Amino acid sequence: MLISLISQYRVFRHILYQIYLAPTAMAAPHLFKPVITSSYNAITECDYNLHKSNSTYFGDLDAARSALMGALLRKSLARLNRGDMTGLPAEAKTAKGSYIVALGAVAAVFRKEIKPLESFDIWTRVLTWDDKWLYLISHVVKKDAKKPTKYFLQPWKKGARKTAAKGEERDMTKSIFATSIAKYVLKKGRLTIAPEVLLARGDLLPPKPANLSTPVTLQATREESPATGPGTPANLSSPENLAAGITEKLGERADAEKADGDALSWAEVETQRLRGLELAKNFDSLSALHAEFGVDDEVLGKYSDAFW
Repeated sequence: MLISLISQYRVFRHILYQIYLAPTAMAAPHLFKPVITSSYNAITECDYNLHKSNSTYFGDLDAARSALMGALLRKSLARLNRGDMTGLPAEAKTAKGSYIVALGAVAAVFRKEIKPLESFDIWTRVLTWDDKWLYLISHVVKKDAKKPTKYFLQPWKKGARKTAAKGEERDMTKSIFATSIAKYVLKKGRLTIAPEVLLARGDLLPPKPANLSTPVTLQATREESPATGPGTPANLSSPENLAAGITEKLGERADAEKADGDALSWAEVETQRLRGLELAKNFDSLSALHAEFGVDDEVLGKYSDAFW
């Protein structure tokens, strides 16, 4: 119970900081830039092999993604929840409820063990998006495995100097403990809003060429609920949804913040998005595993937990 409360505190702390206290907002040039969160492997998170238990990674990853999601949502959900419907279809104007972001799936691939009391960093960034899902990728790596050369949201921090010449970079995969991918969906009631709309409302996308169409919203069926399974609405199913209520109170702050830096072109964003989509589609194929449940009525046994 205590570990769960600590994990939730870390999630909410990151979201609240990014929305309320962070002095700098994300801008269009920062869309694919990672955010770093740091932690360590407490003794209570070790398993019988005396290294970090695989189940505890997901609490750290929740906190890491919340830091990035807070930055991504800072302007966009504030504007949407205040009624900024520019360019949205009629369905979005009539749908009941507030805009929320729900976690649809998460997976992890483990590479190396994390020893007791060992510190580590998690680098999390936007991987890609399609008409429904926003995909984030996280790398759990050795502490200070890579020194950032610039901190866009923390301009007071001094970045490291680039020392390696092009083509001489060391193999960064040797520093990786685990890599995770997760996908999120933006909902308003049963209506699914395309991630492109969310990112555009946050001033995180360059101007879209006039000859390209705007993604449509999707009227989700009850069985398509992304985060909680068949028949359950996708509301308040992940800690990131705290931001939905908070951003309604932000007033004019989002409109007053101006993006800085040289924006990426639409072609550059699309190139990066499509490259990430090649990886994300393999992750999505795992949804077919749901059909494997119930193929056999005979089981080996049924056992209770020690305390229930």
